[in-house]
Amino acid sequence: MRFGVLALAGLLALPAAAGAQTGGFEAQPPTNLVPVTRFAVTPWVGFRIPYGTGGGHVFAATAEEQFQVAEARGGGWALGITGEAQVQGPLSVVASLGYSAASEDEVRFTGRDSSTFGYQIDGPEITFLKAGVQYRLPDPVPDERRFHPAAFVTVAPALVWMNYPDFTGDFDNDVSGTSRQFALNLGLDAVTMLNSRGLALSFGVEDYLTFFDADHARRRDQLFIGTYLEDDVEVDYDYTYGNVLLFRAGVSWRF
Repeated sequence: MRFGVLALAGLLALPAAAGAQTGGFEAQPPTNLVPVTRFAVTPWVGFRIPYGTGGGHVFAATAEEQFQVAEARGGGWALGITGEAQVQGPLSVVASLGYSAASEDEVRFTGRDSSTFGYQIDGPEITFLKAGVQYRLPDPVPDERRFHPAAFVTVAPALVWMNYPDFTGDFDNDVSGTSRQFALNLGLDAVTMLNSRGLALSFGVEDYLTFFDADHARRRDQLFIGTYLEDDVEVDYDYTYGNVLLFRAGVSWRF
């Protein structure tokens, strides 16, 4: 009998508990959640994080020396624009074009005796282009807070152009010009509404898993490193890809 009373009390309490978890039994999502939109346009600004490209080996012919070499790419500010179009439910297609300013790269050498030395050089301007799919994660349970961010995950194939500056000296097109790399873009965005007119604030982080043009990089480094060491050199890399990370913030127009 006591068990039956407790069970009945529990059943009677379920609707109230469910209402407390969902904010009631509204037919439409609560207004403080980010609405499902057919289209969205987001201009953004951001910062490209400095990164390392891995290691390699340099063989100096005349001096018969061997060095380990590591390159550290500098970061830089970035800007761009992203567009989204809903396909069905939480699934959308997304495309984005971005640009990041050039910075200084650092090249470090380590000899057989563990001595180190290196130099700095102007790095490339970088242009990003991606087109892929975006999935909206389940929304949080509404409560008394005004802002409830929506989270989005993006997976997209991409192209990354690295535009190297012109250098004074006895160099050819192998050290300047534009190098194109294929990449895989992985991104995570959080969006929260600013008002009821479709304006939202967007924050995001994304990684361009970039597959480098190793032949172009090898020719370029052989010319620069050979000039720096005053010797004929050969370069052999231990890597074929690198991670280019971006942090972004923008204002989204959702309609």
